[in-house]
Amino acid sequence: MNLKTVFLLPLCFAVCIYKLSAQALPSKTRWEGKLGELKIVLRVFEDSVSKENKAEIDVPQQMALGLKVSKLTITNDSITAFIQTINAGYKGRLNAAKTELTGTWQQGGGSIPLILKQVSAEIKRLQTPKAPFPYLEEKIVYYNQDKSIQYGATLTLPKSAKPVPAVILITGSGPEDRDETIFDHKPFWVIADHLSRNGIAVLRVDDRGVGQTTGGDPNATSADFAKDVLVGIDYLKKHAGIDTKNIGLIGHSEGGVIAPLAALQSNDVAFIISLAGIGVKGSDIMHKQKYDAYKKTGQFTEDELSKITALDKGLMAAAAKTTSNEELSALLKNVFTEWKAQQTESFLKKMGFVGPNEGIIISRQVGAYFSPWMRYFIAYDPAITLTRLTIPVLALNGEKDVQVDAATNLAGFNSLLTQAGNKHFKVMQMPGLNHLFQQATTGEVGEYGEIEETISPEVLDIMTKWIQTLKPRK
Repeated sequence: MNLKTVFLLPLCFAVCIYKLSAQALPSKTRWEGKLGELKIVLRVFEDSVSKENKAEIDVPQQMALGLKVSKLTITNDSITAFIQTINAGYKGRLNAAKTELTGTWQQGGGSIPLILKQVSAEIKRLQTPKAPFPYLEEKIVYYNQDKSIQYGATLTLPKSAKPVPAVILITGSGPEDRDETIFDHKPFWVIADHLSRNGIAVLRVDDRGVGQTTGGDPNATSADFAKDVLVGIDYLKKHAGIDTKNIGLIGHSEGGVIAPLAALQSNDVAFIISLAGIGVKGSDIMHKQKYDAYKKTGQFTEDELSKITALDKGLMAAAAKTTSNEELSALLKNVFTEWKAQQTESFLKKMGFVGPNEGIIISRQVGAYFSPWMRYFIAYDPAITLTRLTIPVLALNGEKDVQVDAATNLAGFNSLLTQAGNKHFKVMQMPGLNHLFQQATTGEVGEYGEIEETISPEVLDIMTKWIQTLKPRK
């Protein structure tokens, strides 16, 4: 998703956003603390248009980023934040130096101590490209066949007397801009800059409903996004500077699902690079992610985690049985009711399934399964696509990736591409790299924003040299 699934667990995971008072803290302050194993980040900044101070909250391990503050009161020595939608909030008191907040997170009648410390607001992103560039940069807009969707994109084009190879970059899950911006990192811009400096054109495109691209649709799935890639291919085929026999796809995370789907629908795709792509069933990915998310809270025993997994599997199995929301609602309710009847009162309370917010928390547990995207992803089986791919494929996964396990998924690529009779594929596990292909200590999502490196130069070189060795398709 960047497999960017946000798991709404019993405590603070629906943190919302606040509006700062006139006595707000100085612009560009950053506060960090932990609830159990979960890192909470409060960022204060000045709105570029209104010049007013605003704030956002991140829960990095859950990929809940940029959650906008709706109500926040700051006095000279205290902060009170209340989130009406979940009947929860934070109360903290500033120390004399205004460098630390000591307070509690309050929700569902309970409270948890939470200390937020001020940290440096400066973020270094040394790999972000800077002009002047030795290649052409075209800001473009193009449309699908019936003009129902406008695509905003950037094409970086090497200066060359002859047509050059080209790639389309495909983002991970969730609405992303053309640079796949995350924690102020812009990995797709870094990739485009490196490839185009080495003779390869790159088309990077805003996702649906982001930037200059229209067509935001909550019901869209990976199959729909593959159609967007096909539109991009058609655009490149009409560009005089592109070698139409050498157009490839680079997909990150869910993009590693979308790329094969698009390639099987087009004879114009010459090769694929999968970055942290998926070589196992979508349901397997989701089971592991959810298990890990609950385990990281530190609140649950292994026996309790197994019970959570059993519920998860039951809900996923129900979601696979129908596309009717009415039928699905009944199925999910039955699964949840039967599972709940087998659990202890203390465990249910720990899960948040007993108490004043019971209905809200339960609805969040089952609500995701009404999403067409989620149902599609759960049902996704890479055997359907990878066993039919015979074009060159390079699959790279980071050894420390905690979102898409490298060993398991690369084994899937290896097995399925072998079954396809593909003679031109390579799988590589990259030591020390995380889901974003940064050199990492733990690989945890909470590190992404703390690491200065946007993407490993080694990965950039591997992709470049691999593309340069390929022969254009016939």
